[in-house]
Amino acid sequence: MSTALRHGSVPSQDTLQNIIAGIFTDDAQTKQQYLSIIGLLYQVGINVGIGAGAFLVFVFLRPKNQRVYGRRYKALQNDERRPPKIGRGLFEWVAPLWRADERFLLDTVDLDSVFFLRFMKLGMWLMGIFGFLGMCIIVPVNFSNGNNENVTGNLKEFALLWITLYHITNLNVFALHVVAAYVFTAIFFYFIVREYKHYARAKQDYFASPQYLRKLQSRTIMVSRLPPDLQSDNALHSFIASRSSGTMPTQVSIARKIGELQELVDKHEQSVRKLEQVLSKYLAGDYQSKPRPKIKVAGAQVDAIEHYTLEIESLESTINQARLETETFKATSVGFVSYASPQMAHDALRSLKSVGPAIVSMAPHPKDIIWSNAQMPKSKRLSRLWMARLISVVICFIAFWPVAALTFIGSAVNIQILWPNTTDFFTRHNTLTTIWQNTFSPLILALYYIMMPHIFRAISRYQGISTHTAVERSVLKNMYVFYFLSNLIVFTLIGVIVNAVLDKTSFKETMSDLAYNFVQSLNQKAQFWTAYVSLKVLNAMLEFAQLISLSLIFIKRYTRNLTPRELRDLTKPPDFDYSPVYSLYLWVFTISMFYSVYSPIALPFAFLDYVLAYWVYKYAIMYVYQTRHDTAGAMWRNVIDRMIASMVIFQVYLICCLKV
Repeated sequence: MSTALRHGSVPSQDTLQNIIAGIFTDDAQTKQQYLSIIGLLYQVGINVGIGAGAFLVFVFLRPKNQRVYGRRYKALQNDERRPPKIGRGLFEWVAPLWRADERFLLDTVDLDSVFFLRFMKLGMWLMGIFGFLGMCIIVPVNFSNGNNENVTGNLKEFALLWITLYHITNLNVFALHVVAAYVFTAIFFYFIVREYKHYARAKQDYFASPQYLRKLQSRTIMVSRLPPDLQSDNALHSFIASRSSGTMPTQVSIARKIGELQELVDKHEQSVRKLEQVLSKYLAGDYQSKPRPKIKVAGAQVDAIEHYTLEIESLESTINQARLETETFKATSVGFVSYASPQMAHDALRSLKSVGPAIVSMAPHPKDIIWSNAQMPKSKRLSRLWMARLISVVICFIAFWPVAALTFIGSAVNIQILWPNTTDFFTRHNTLTTIWQNTFSPLILALYYIMMPHIFRAISRYQGISTHTAVERSVLKNMYVFYFLSNLIVFTLIGVIVNAVLDKTSFKETMSDLAYNFVQSLNQKAQFWTAYVSLKVLNAMLEFAQLISLSLIFIKRYTRNLTPRELRDLTKPPDFDYSPVYSLYLWVFTISMFYSVYSPIALPFAFLDYVLAYWVYKYAIMYVYQTRHDTAGAMWRNVIDRMIASMVIFQVYLICCLKV
């Protein structure tokens, strides 16, 4: 193969077939079934080195960079929910973090954050228990009940395949794996039941808390898809009063299209910011000796301060006039009904649930609503829903092929096939080759997945989901389906079919062997996913360092003359992006659980992932991030449902492994 390439001839048909097979079956993943202990340790060593570097960045830079590592603390100057102050010592952050139990967190952060940390702690407990049982019982049984004639004391030749279920030749010990599956399942559901009981208690306490009772949306319901005859305050009031069980609303309002009012407000905001920028530059230093700033308007130079001042005054006058004419704005199909108390609002909601034609729900925060979607007609929403589902399915079928091509090139063997001159380099640098082989493919996969939440977020908005928080829950669901279908089902299945086509296997034979080949292909990827799970340790440590935020704040702060507003906006607490983080660690749980009996070596790495994630995100949630809109743990139930689905998938896979 390589000889033909060396002489500059056209690659042979066998070579081209191997390249196609490598791309469409992910040759890099398949070859990692022969990953050795040393190869895995190389990757772990690289991860530890990078993670330690990120940790040191945090430790040494945190004391003097509170605008990066203490943004939430600085923003909550006079707020009762402000976290404890941390001194400037290198490790003074450890004690406040260690002492912050859940009761303290409920008073400091929101319920969404508390449930997120409980999910991390749940994963930590489950992976720790399963990892201990797997490494102490299953791994020794897998190794000792196989053919070990070729096993030597050389760790470079000790393949991880030898401690998997595939290595077993004594079939009688499979009973242990069945028992292990039952034990794992029983432990899992014990923790799930415990978590659901805690969830119910926490929700009850939240609904009785002053924090919830003070919120306007806690006693307001949103009514959408109103027909034209109900799109007025009086008509909606009469409709609600006639159908609710004796609960009279205190206020009823129909949302209206505000026309150009929002555009005017945005222009006013831009003009104010421009005036602030001009004044910030002009008033810096000895401004009395400076000429007043000028800007070009309609081809003429005018005084910038006077221009923006007059523009702001004109816009304010226009906005005030527009606000006086709100009753003339066109009504929408969305209305809001407020009651005297949250209990009355919930009673009204229950009585109106089964009443058409409108749809009722508890009102979200006004800034949480996507107004264009909330007003979307039912027919348009339905058509977009099916179009969004179709797009999501197509993405699951094709999204992995580009990254598969990249990981194919990431294999040293494939590079030598395509570029034979590199053979000498890889032969002389064996250690570098090992690092490249075991690190490049999982790293590319991890970077590729960073893009996917943005794609699914755009799909969910297009679909017509009416709130930002509901969009995030949709992203979580889509990401979980994408991870599972794209990686474990679609790509593996396509790989089996492509191999059958290239081997010129008959259709009948392909279909008869499809189940066996499919399971064997999943088995071959176990070591790749072990390497992938070990790589996730870096996620938490890089989050600790806040390298992107640190760089952006440093560059903008010291290269631009920022106004006080711009500096405040730059260093304000960013919104915590729950859905990508949840989906990532759900996938770590799923893949670790999937191979927990077949190849338990992934479990200790998953345990370490959850341990680091718990402490890193605990600090980040207390001192760096804020929750955009608190949903009282609405996403948590979606997460637990998918953890249960992961257990079902694990059971099905193990049955298939033992059967074939």
